[in-house]
Amino acid sequence: MDCTLHHHLLEAYLDGELALERTLEVEAHLASCRACSSEVQSWKDVRAVMQDPHLYHRAPTQLEDKIRKLLPREAESKTMPWFQPWIWAAGGAAFATALLLISFMMARPANRSASQEVVTSHIRSLMADHLMDVISTDQHTVKPWFDGKLDFAPPVQDFAGDGYPLVGGRLDYLENRKVAVLIYHRALHVINLYVWPAQDDGSSSVTTQTVKGYNVISWRKNGFEFRAVSDLNIAELRDFALLFTH
Repeated sequence: MDCTLHHHLLEAYLDGELALERTLEVEAHLASCRACSSEVQSWKDVRAVMQDPHLYHRAPTQLEDKIRKLLPREAESKTMPWFQPWIWAAGGAAFATALLLISFMMARPANRSASQEVVTSHIRSLMADHLMDVISTDQHTVKPWFDGKLDFAPPVQDFAGDGYPLVGGRLDYLENRKVAVLIYHRALHVINLYVWPAQDDGSSSVTTQTVKGYNVISWRKNGFEFRAVSDLNIAELRDFALLFTH
């Protein structure tokens, strides 16, 4: 792991967003890197301090009275029946802590879409040097490798003749489950193709979008969801998707 890039992985590690394999990699690195281990411990210490109950204090009565005077009487008596004295219990250091937490949460998406998750996973796979668990250009080698590791058999195909050679595969975690990731190349570009079972056996048209500067192609076919992500231009990435849908 390159320590110049460790912040993204450490943040994901602390938030519990990494897959099991990636988590083990980070923990192995922390065991050998004093700088990264120290940073992780510092963040843990900060979180522990912020949960200290002694940070919470009841707001002064004068402050409560001033705020009540600013409220219209009708709003206070009718639209806010829940407005009880206990709500003023948070103040002082607790107020500052709340602001810190709010600003931190606002900087992070509350509910990430599958496309956002695959882009994040794509970036991490390149950063962590964990692009592939199995390295092979033979689909008959890659497909059996997933046996026993997933509760489904991903459709593995090689498109070397079309300029999109299969180079390997790996496991990842997406949509609250293990998924298969097939890795393809297009010249110097890496394409991560995420595959997992769909909710039905239907098919859908190919859709495109751009997330954080990366192109994402999505489609559903024969009971599987597909997400292809790459920095490859959208036209060629769409051509790649069409190879699966035809």
